[in-house]
Amino acid sequence: MQELLGLNGVHKRFGKSVVLHNIDWSIARGECVAITGSNGAGKSTLLHMIAGLAYPSEGSRIEAVSPLRVGYVPERFPALRFRPTEYLGYMARIQGMDKQEARKRIQAMLNLFQLQDIMMTLCSKGMLQKVNIMQALLRQPELLVLDEPLSGLDESSQMEMIGILREVKRQGTAITMSVHEPLLITSLADRETRLRLGRIQRDGMLENEPVLARMKLEFIGVHPDTMTELENNRGFLYWISRGTPASMVVERQATDDIVLYILQSGGSLIRLEPKDGEMTSAVDFSTGPEIAGGET
Repeated sequence: MQELLGLNGVHKRFGKSVVLHNIDWSIARGECVAITGSNGAGKSTLLHMIAGLAYPSEGSRIEAVSPLRVGYVPERFPALRFRPTEYLGYMARIQGMDKQEARKRIQAMLNLFQLQDIMMTLCSKGMLQKVNIMQALLRQPELLVLDEPLSGLDESSQMEMIGILREVKRQGTAITMSVHEPLLITSLADRETRLRLGRIQRDGMLENEPVLARMKLEFIGVHPDTMTELENNRGFLYWISRGTPASMVVERQATDDIVLYILQSGGSLIRLEPKDGEMTSAVDFSTGPEIAGGET
């Protein structure tokens, strides 16, 4: 894999306090690295260094791809008195994006994230976090840096956010994130960098656990309330999209029950395929006879 960014012998001091000690670290295109450690270990400072928001006191930050497009997602994101389109429009202007290009990009992301264009002061924490990630993705970064992306989200919002980040990674964006949640690490990360007192305690690939057989379902015609109820079905894992068509990932062994639930709810199945490169062929229902609700 092509290396995007490297830190060589990096130290970071604030006054007399040394926060990072002799950090050697790198990330490659398409890789996802989880940065873990207890509070005060130096995770946020390391993220700031990676994102280019802080400079080393000693050592160097080297962009192997120059200029490297970096998107940064802070842990705390305020409920500003803007609509998402207004806020993102201002952010696009600050980043020097063409107005027409920015408008298309913002609309595409609103559709992908299934986000209402309401005042951000009325948004839930999950909706605000979507806006937070959208501002970081405006210029299609090669590296996305996230500080505790699931902090404060309920379980449903966490699963939706994991689905979004998996899609971002699938499109080739490298991701590094400070994280506490084991679910996010096992769902997304290829490698873990563990910090202790500002030093790298461990930096290595995560052990491959047996992969859970999973299926991706695409469907239409299901009421939003029923889509929420689908999350309570045994075998539901996460949403990829709640739009039209909706797309979700489920455990393979639960596929028949969930498909039946969709059909009995008046929905139509469009596509059924294995997830993560399993060798089973996909079944596409969009070009053949439609499977409609109540017909099996």
